[in-house]
Amino acid sequence: MKKEKHSDNSSRKKSNQKIIDSYDYLSNAASAQDCTGLIPVGPTNRAELESYEEVYHYRPPKIDPEKCE
Repeated sequence: MKKEKHSDNSSRKKSNQKIIDSYDYLSNAASAQDCTGLIPVGPTNRAELESYEEVYHYRPPKIDPEKCE
């Protein structure tokens, strides 16, 4: 079994961290005991949606499509 070079290992760690960071928005995801029943019915307008978002950040962040390329 070959040992990896230090630079290969370092670049792999950076790549793994990039993948982890891309899922970071999920860290605020709700669980079975987390803000259960926050939204009993769907918001009827933009103001309600923003109001719920102020109480608890549950929506994924907006992503700039140009940064994804």
